This record gives sequence, C-alpha cells and structure tokens, in this order.
Amino acid sequence: MLVYGAQYYRTPNPPQSEWAKDLRNMKQLGFNTVKFWAMWNHMHPAPGEFDFSHFDRLFELAAENELQVVISLIIENAPYWLVQKYPYTRYVAHDGVRIDLIARPNTPGGGWPGLCLDNKEVRDEATKFMRALAKRYEDHPSLYGYDVWDEAFFEPPGYFGKERRYCYCSASVETFRRWLKERYQTIENLSDNWYRRYTDWEQVIPPRFLGGYPDWLDWLKFRLVNHKNLMHWRVASLREGDRKHKMLSHGIAGSLGELPYRLNDDWFNADEVEQWGLSTFPYWSYPQVEKKSDPVKYFMWVDVTRSSARGKTIWQEELQGGHVQSGNAVAPGGIRRSRTPTLGDYRIWNWASLMCGCKGVLYWQWRPELLGPESPGFGLCDLDGSPTKRTKEAAWFAHFAKDNAELEDAKLVKGDLAIAMVNESQLFCFAAEGNTDFYAHSLQGVYRALWEINVQVDFAKPDDFGNYKLLYLPFPLMLEKETADKIKTYVEEGGILVSEACPAHFTDHGYCSFKVPGSGLDKVFGAVQKGVDSEEGLSLYWQGFSVPTILHQEKFSPEAGKPCGFYPDGSIGIVENRFGKGRTLLIGTYPGLTYYRKNTAEAASFIRNVLNFAGITQHICTSNNEVKVRFFKNEKAHYIYLLNIGNKDKENIQIVLSNKLGRFNKAKDMVKKGERYEVKEGIFYISLEREQGTVLKLE
Repeated sequence: MLVYGAQYYRTPNPPQSEWAKDLRNMKQLGFNTVKFWAMWNHMHPAPGEFDFSHFDRLFELAAENELQVVISLIIENAPYWLVQKYPYTRYVAHDGVRIDLIARPNTPGGGWPGLCLDNKEVRDEATKFMRALAKRYEDHPSLYGYDVWDEAFFEPPGYFGKERRYCYCSASVETFRRWLKERYQTIENLSDNWYRRYTDWEQVIPPRFLGGYPDWLDWLKFRLVNHKNLMHWRVASLREGDRKHKMLSHGIAGSLGELPYRLNDDWFNADEVEQWGLSTFPYWSYPQVEKKSDPVKYFMWVDVTRSSARGKTIWQEELQGGHVQSGNAVAPGGIRRSRTPTLGDYRIWNWASLMCGCKGVLYWQWRPELLGPESPGFGLCDLDGSPTKRTKEAAWFAHFAKDNAELEDAKLVKGDLAIAMVNESQLFCFAAEGNTDFYAHSLQGVYRALWEINVQVDFAKPDDFGNYKLLYLPFPLMLEKETADKIKTYVEEGGILVSEACPAHFTDHGYCSFKVPGSGLDKVFGAVQKGVDSEEGLSLYWQGFSVPTILHQEKFSPEAGKPCGFYPDGSIGIVENRFGKGRTLLIGTYPGLTYYRKNTAEAASFIRNVLNFAGITQHICTSNNEVKVRFFKNEKAHYIYLLNIGNKDKENIQIVLSNKLGRFNKAKDMVKKGERYEVKEGIFYISLEREQGTVLKLE
C-alpha cells in the first residue's frame, strides 16, 4: 500500500474535542495513515508513572476510521522531575552555558531540548519510557510502526545557532575518552596521532574552539558515531516492548552539508532502521512571499535519502502542509511567515516524491499549530479543521495511490552516475573554515548541473562506489588512507573516476601530504601537483569546454597520465589516466563550486561533459528539460514518471529512452485513463500542463 496521511497530534494540540471530526475527515478524503507524537515529558509525569490515556483515545479513533498509526517517539523533551533529580545531565555548550528545559516552536509543551543522553541516568529512564510505550501498543491492530527518531538530528544548533557547539558535560567528555581509548588503545598512541604530549587520559578534553585538526576531526567523528549508537539504542529499547512492528526514522538530508552541526549522517542512521525517510519544507528558508521554492533542492534531498537507504523503503515523512511559521534560526519568525504553498507546489512536491522513489507521503500537518511561534503555521486545513483547496489537492494523490497499488513495488533504476559522499572531506572543511560551504556547494553544484538535463544522480559512500560505472568526487581535499584505498580499488576494477582539485592534499588526522594527490593516489591519477594558485575566474579548457577557476588553480606534472586540459598560459590543469581496468580524470579546480556560486553555462557544460568522457548514455532525454523524468520497473512492468516543473504548459515534448532500458511499443497514461502514446525506436511525444505530472506504463 502506498501511504498517504498526515501528522496529527503533538501535545497539547489539537484539543480532544476536535479529534473525532478530524480523523473522520482524513478517512473521507482518502488518507490511510496518521502520525501521533509520543512526548516523553507528558507521558512520564513522575518516576515509575506513565499516562497513555490521550494516546489510547487517539488509537480508538484511528481504528474506527481505518487509519494506520505511526508513533513518533520524542525524547527531546525530558520530564521536569528528571532534570530536578539530575541537574548535571543538562546539555553544556562550548562556552559553559547549561541549557535549561524550555518550550520551543516544535515543542510547545516544554521539556526541550531534553537531557544529554550520554548520561546513564537519562538513558535508563528513557529506556523505561520506550519499553512501556511499545508494550502498551504492541498488540493494537492500527499500529504501523515507530518513528524512533523524528528527523534524527541534534537539535540545539538549529535553534541557538551553529556557532554554539555541544556537548561538554562530564558524561560526554568521559564518553569521548572511552571512544578514544578504544580507537588508540594507549595514551602514547593518541599523542603520536594528535601530535601532543599527553601523559594521562584525564588531560584529554574535547576541543571547544577551532584551531587544530586532529582533535577536531576525532571529536566530530565521535559525535557522528555516538549519534548512530543512540539510534541503535532507541531501536533496541522499543524492541524490548514490541517485537512485531516496524522501526522507521527520518532525517533532513543532513549529509549534504550539515554533519558537523546536526550529526545526521543519513547512511549511519538508515542502517539502524527498517525504513528511512525525510522531512521537507521547501519554504522553510524563504521568508519572501514572492519567492518560489527550487525544485532541484527537493529532488536532491529525496535522492540523497533514497541513496542512503540502500534499497530500503523510503517515505516523505514530513511534507510542508501550509505556510512556514517558526522561531528557529533559519526560518521565518513567530510573526513573519513564508508564502502559502500553491496547488502547483503541491503537485510538484508530490510527483517529485514519487518519482524519486518515495512510497508514502505524510504531511506536516493536518491542522495549523495552535500554540507557540509555529502557530498558526503548517496546516493542510483551516484553523477550525475545515478542508482547503490544498487539502483536496492532497486528497487527489491519496486516491491516486490507492487506485494504483501496483506502483508500490516498482523500483527506481540505478542512477547514470554517483556523486561520492566522503565524510572526512566535509568534516575537514569545517575544521579548516568553520563551515562546510566549499564542500556542500561543490557537490550541490555538480548535482544541479546534471539534474537540469535529466541525468539521474545517485549518491554513494565508499563502500558503494563499486556499484557505479562513473563516480564524481567533489572537493576531496581530505581523504583518509582507508578511503583512498577504496578509490584505488574502484578504479583498478574498472571504475571511471572524475575528481576535483587536490585529492588527499590532507590525509589521516588532517596531516598535509608530502605529495599530492596523497595516500598513493598520484599513481591512480598519473600526475602530481606542481603548484596551486588562488586566482579566480581564469579559464580552464578541456575538449572544447571551459570552466572558470574558483578557490584553487592547481597545476600538474604528468607522470603516467596524459595532459588534456590547459590554462591560458599553457600549464596543465587536467590529466586523464588509465589505471588497472579503469580510468581517471583529475581537474585542477572545482567545477561544482563554480556552478553553484556563479551559475555559468560554461561550468554546467563542463560538468556534463564527464558523461561523454565516461561513454555513458543517460537513461532518458527530453526535448525540454523542464519536464523531469524517471524510470521504474518491477517484475511485471516498466513505468516512466514525468513532471512539468515549469509555469507554462508543454506541448509535444519528445522523450527518448536509452536502449539499455528495454524496447517498448506503447505507453499507457495512468492518470488520463485510456490515453496511450506510440513508442517508436525508443521515442514518443507527450504534452503536460504546467506544474503537473503523470505516470506511464510501458508496453
């Protein structure tokens, strides 16, 4: 079953007097799923006492209306009795400030941001709550499963600002030391790798201010691993009470540049659950009412979520339901608001979710919020619960999903290529610059340039490199020896690698390489660095294309490699090489960063030419790239999703299918029942209204 529904209950709203009417309306509009927030501080009012009375009633109403329930576990709002008993378990910022429990926009009932889970006292009480919650509803027929970590990121930086770092409580410091002991075994070994002169583990503390590489890189790695371990603990705790139902979670595509702040490695988190997803609020950072959301970002967020799930089912678990209203640092404030999404926005977001592989959509939220800086935002309905035009648009997709259940097990084919996701490159960028912008903008620029011409892009961690013929490596200044070895193996075994400038300039612990590319990659690329200038805007030429340099202008001395790209003075800026069964292309600047920041046609064309270099024919081409396309298949059939993201109707768009997808004669429109299109030699024509999509079943 394709899932369509909405978040409904978050203490204290909506009031109980509205529940029966609202859930009845959900059913009547064709929704099949509802989500309730299980707020720790409200359900665990005293030691050893649990109050599930409001949830019991909500479950009764869900059953009456044949709605399946997702319980969203919220332990980022601790009981006040717990902080009174253990005041030292509060989060401690790098400047020594302890964070008291407060109400905030997404937790109007108080208790936020919870207590530091590195403290055993807090984990023990949270475990009791999770076990009791799961045991309570284990046998309820309406339960679908548990969202074990809602958005699965560390929340305080998103509210107090990224410049404030956490957590430096005594338990976090001691947990970090234990992690270091396991990693390095002896204080002497740690000292050698950090280039320090420690004599006792008590001398080792997590860094509070930027300035060094080894300690910061290890601190950030520890925080990411610790975050993954906490996800594992949540699943295990719920499993003690319920061994029947699914464990799912969702993030915010944080791997695209948020790792040092929010600790949300999508791959780490997805590994721990049975089903993965994301939250998407396209207008979250758009307070100007005249500004439209950017479809490329939406596709990118879902594509990184899909890639990180590694074949598991993904949902769009929180999709913006109404205008954004929030007091968070990156959003419109408690009085200011974003524009209200249009019906065209809803169509684009829903079709994009489905065509990127989502098997369900849950809106945030059914009703507008009624308390705090998020009120009166986000609702699909009016304040009194009355349906709106947006509600009815959402209902159309719910009915479409129900009527086309065969689409549930259709899988999106593997991408034309993958962008490499290397954690240490992102973490090093933060340690060096205090932000991840160079890294994030580089990979996002590459994605945008390819997405714009309908190239399907996946994302891959090092363990998944071998699944792709072509790999693009953005902003690779730091590559650890383990990653470099996997890159070497990938190319040796036949992979084609395109790398931006200065790969492995820095290696393990942030140490600068004697030779660049470092960690033995000079042999893979067949060249060494001759020098680096910082002049920007100078053209780098390759195969009739050029890209303006940005940040670095790296020059090479070829060894086994062949010079193929040059600067205006004739110096070598690009080298191609054969290594083992594979090939490499080393580029002396950052085309992705150039395109993200300069939006030049030259940079886009330069990036797109890597497909020609690799001899790759993209899955599907269109005569108008505002029509987005994706190809799916299951054991019985093949499908094409199409979406016109433009603000004008598109007539007689030519669609060209690669031969590798198969041979087809007809395409049946699953939206316009009975409409069929003739396919000749992989080519057919279709018209689409503005901001509208469809699915074709190929025959």
